[in-house]
Formats: sequence, structure tokens, C-alpha cells
Amino acid sequence: MRNHTKGVVLILLSIMATTLALPNGAPQSACKDLLPRHPGSSKQDAYPAPYQVLPAAGQGRVRLILGSPQGLAYEGFMILAKDFATGELVGEFANLPEFARTIECTDGVKNAVTHTNTSKKHNLEFDWEAPADYEGTIVFKSTFAQDYSTYWVDVESPRVNVNKRSIDVLTSSTPASTLRTTTPPYFSPTVDYETKEVEDSMYTGCGNTKNCFGTPAGCVATKNCLAMVTVLVRGERYLFELQARDSKYVAVGLSDDSKMGDDSVVECANEGGEIALHMSWNSGKQNMRQPMQEGAVQLESSSIKDDVITCKFWREKTTVVQGREYDLVNTPYNLLVAAGKSLKSNGVGFHDTAYDATGGAKLLSDVGGYTTASNVLIRVHGALMLASWIGTASIGILLARYYRQTWVSSQLCGKDHWFAWHRFFMILTWSMTIAAFVIIFVELGEWSSEIIHASLGLATTILAFVQPFMAAMRPHPGAPRRPLFNWAHWFVGNAAQICGIIAIFFAVRLNKAKLPEWVDWILVAYVVFHILTHLILTFVGCASDRQASQRVNSFPMKDMHSRGSMVHPDARQDAPHSGIRKFIFGVYFVVIVLFCAALIVITVLAPIEDSWVTFTNTIKNY
Repeated sequence: MRNHTKGVVLILLSIMATTLALPNGAPQSACKDLLPRHPGSSKQDAYPAPYQVLPAAGQGRVRLILGSPQGLAYEGFMILAKDFATGELVGEFANLPEFARTIECTDGVKNAVTHTNTSKKHNLEFDWEAPADYEGTIVFKSTFAQDYSTYWVDVESPRVNVNKRSIDVLTSSTPASTLRTTTPPYFSPTVDYETKEVEDSMYTGCGNTKNCFGTPAGCVATKNCLAMVTVLVRGERYLFELQARDSKYVAVGLSDDSKMGDDSVVECANEGGEIALHMSWNSGKQNMRQPMQEGAVQLESSSIKDDVITCKFWREKTTVVQGREYDLVNTPYNLLVAAGKSLKSNGVGFHDTAYDATGGAKLLSDVGGYTTASNVLIRVHGALMLASWIGTASIGILLARYYRQTWVSSQLCGKDHWFAWHRFFMILTWSMTIAAFVIIFVELGEWSSEIIHASLGLATTILAFVQPFMAAMRPHPGAPRRPLFNWAHWFVGNAAQICGIIAIFFAVRLNKAKLPEWVDWILVAYVVFHILTHLILTFVGCASDRQASQRVNSFPMKDMHSRGSMVHPDARQDAPHSGIRKFIFGVYFVVIVLFCAALIVITVLAPIEDSWVTFTNTIKNY
């Protein structure tokens, strides 16, 4: 009977101990010393903690990861931030995961975090936000409970410098924590716990535990994506995470190919400061909002911070959208990722921040790298248009306008030099323009959603297309309709070049072009140089007219009259100041070639920043 009584007492004590272990997290009283209130515990010798707190800097915030280098789980924890100099509590915690809650160590201030249950935890993540005007150095202090009787107190993070919302994480090592345990730990104490820089959690596990795809190309490796999607498979459930910068929405589509059309889309939209989850459908280039299906998708977490929107949502393994079944387990899909700065009343606006597609379909459970969809034809289209309207058209138009009375002492293939070379450069322009037009329609397969650029490109192509046919039907000099031809030929040619140059300016902003914004300045420099050259040659032409015994035909409109100067005996002599004109043409030709070459290289290798980084790394490795 006495032994039975002792057994009952031991069972009751065990139940009391478990209850007092506070499975719902640490109490407010633990804010003072971070000590767990576990009855029966006693202080033992110190051992290095198998856990660490890793901070990553953001704008006005710190992203924290609580985990173990060896992958050990923990059941409980508590963490707070202290000023390194004064020891006072600083800042507040936010964006907590499912298994955590805040503690108000100071009334009304969420300045500590603890667990909500004793389930096994790995790598919990949440944010610490600095006070608006705070300047100083902080350190995160925490307690990890591996189980009821094994825990570590005062596990310190690397120090963090805060200067009015500007964050800088220091990488110096921190003091060892104190182990308080009633049983020896089962880990090896010889592991090197040197503090390492923490990456954005969005990129953690990419290629190892989850699939990641972002834009621009290569941004996952450099951890600098404008828009990004990750897919983590847990059993038969699929966890998607989306993130975008400077956007009102970010979306991911499941597609049979790398183009928009017949795609199931899920969007996370910033609606009045809150993230809303929606389903939609791509019909061609149009996106249509769909009713939310019960259980199809479920928002897990979201945040809007520093112009970055992030959301996580679950998607069921099988869903039916627009009468089509999407089976994530057995069917490979391309991923489309898009982000934009505008919302509509019943949907999202154009993806003017970012858009890209994977280069091939695969099962979402097959973890590995994604390749970006090939855009070779887009690059070729851009290169041909640049070569046409920055290069050959500029040179051909210049020759026709200012060089009719230059190099007249000899001919090329029975024609004046200006005419032979003008025709050569304009035939090149015509051929490359038509080729570029055909290529882009082969790539897109339909009219582009970039209305302004596409319309200007179409106008350029039409105007360029009719020019050689107009030239073939030109009247002879002195014919009554020759003036009409001269004006029409001049107008159509110049209008085509103007439309082409403006279309190129609009192309810089296209997502698919992936051109840096500073390309605008190269285009502006070209326009300024082109106009200045025309002005200088205009003044040189006027000087030639005044100096010649009769007016020479320096400008193309001057043969509009039947009694033009082309019949004058001096017509086969170079007009005055031909040396200056030849020098100007030489400079112009070289500069235009350089402009053209630079723009074509930037276009073909876009995004040029990534190509440059790859090149420099290759040189260093070599």
C-alpha cells in the first residue's frame, strides 16, 4: 500500500512538472532573466549551445532565424532584444509564424517572443522592428529548450548596429551561452559555431529543399529578384511563396508552355494595405478573375514592408479551373511569375514591374534549378531594329541630304557615290526592318500587349516597306511630278526613322527587353549627336551655296524645279567646303557605329549587369 502511494505521488509530481513547464510559452516574469520555470532543474557545467540566432538586415527591420546548424529541433524558446550598452529592451517583434506569440515585457510593447506549444520546431523566422529614431547597438538574447530538462540560456546573436532605421549586422563572434540541464546533452561540443551572414529567408533552401524561380534571369543566385516564386512540397500539399518589389501585386501561373494563354493563376494583391488572395485565368493576353474555390488555395501568411510584398499560400494537389484539371503531383508545368504596380476593380493591371517564364515544364516536386524561357528571337528583333534605325538609316539619310555634291569626280557602278551608298544603306534598312517584323510576330504569335511600342513599330515597318516602291516609280528630274515625289520620299523616310527611334525608347521599358534604365541616356546622346550633325551640315551647306558661282544642289529639295542646278557645268565638281563635309561624315560614321554596337551588345546580352558579373567572375577564375 505504501509503495502504491509513492507511485501515485510520483505520477502527480510528474504531471505537475509537465504542467509547470509552461507548454504555452514563457511567462512575463521570464523577461528579467530568460530562465525557464522548470521544477527540478539544476545548473550544470557550460556547453556550447547547438542553436543560434541569425539576423539579416532590412530597412528598419531585422529578419531573424532561430535554428540549429546540425538541424536539431527545439520545443520551446524565448527571445528579446537589448541595447548592448544599457541592457534595456529595444524594439518590437512582428510577422510571427504559427508556433510563436509575443510577450509584452513592457506594457503595450511587444518586445519578446516565445513558443505557443511544445511541438518540434526548426528554423522559425520572424521580424524585429527598430524604433523610428533609435541609434545604437543591439543584441538578441534567447533561451532554447531542447526538451523539458535540457535548455540553454543567454544564447546571443551577432550584434546589430541601428542608425535611425538603417540596419547593419556585425559578424563578430558572440560569447558562449550557458547550459542549464538535468541531463547531459547528446550533441558533440566540438562543432565550430562561427557566426555566418544570413540570407533572405525567401532564398533559403532554393535548389535543395524547394524550387525557386525569379526575374531577372540569374536573380535567385544573386538573391536580388524583382519578382520571385518558390514551391515547397510537403506530402501532397504544395506551399507557394511569392515576393515582389515596388508592386501592388505578384502572381504565379501554371502553364503548359512559356507563354501566356490558358493558365491557372494565383495572385497576392495589396488591397488597402492588406494582402488579398485571388485566383484568375489567362485567356490569351487577358487575365480574368475567377471565383475562389473552397479549399483550392489557402493563404498562410503575408506581409507588406519596405515596398516589398510577400505571401505564402497552400494549393491543393488537384484543382479544376475553367474545366481543366491541374494535377500538381503527376503533371509537369511551366511557372509564370508576374508583378505590377496597378490594380483594377475586378483584377490586376499590366505586369509592368516584372514578367518571366520558365524555359521548360517539370514536376513541382522535382527540386532543382529552373531555366528562363528563351528570348533569342526578341533579342534578334531588337538588334535588327537598332542596326536599322540607329545605324544604316541614319547614315543613308545623311548621305542623301548633304552629300549630293561630294565625291562627284568619280562614280560607283555608274551612279554618284551618294546615291549608290544611300541605296545600299536603305536596302539594308528595309531588309532588316522586314526581318525584325516577321521575327517578332513568329515569337509572339499575336498582336503585342505593348500597344504604344507595337503601334510605332508597325508604323515604322509600313513606312519603310513602301519607300523602295516609291523610289522605283520616281519621275525624272525636271518632270512635273518630281517635286511631289521629293516631298513624299523625304516625308516618308524621315517619318519612318522618327517612329523607329521613338519605338526604341519605349522598348527600354519593356519587361521582356530587360534593359537597364540608363540605356535611355545612350539614346538621348545619340539623338543629340544626330541633330547637332544635321545642324552643322546645314550651316556648311548654306556656306557652300553662298560661295559657289551658282547655287549647288546641297539639299534634296532643290531639284524640285525643272531648271535645277544639276545641269550646270560645275555640277560635276565638289561643292565648296567638301573637305569639311567629308571629315564630318567620317566622324559621324564612326560614332554611329559605336552607338549601334553598344546598344546591340546591351540588347543581346540583357540583362547586361548579370552578363558583366559573369564575365568578371570568369576572368578572375581564369
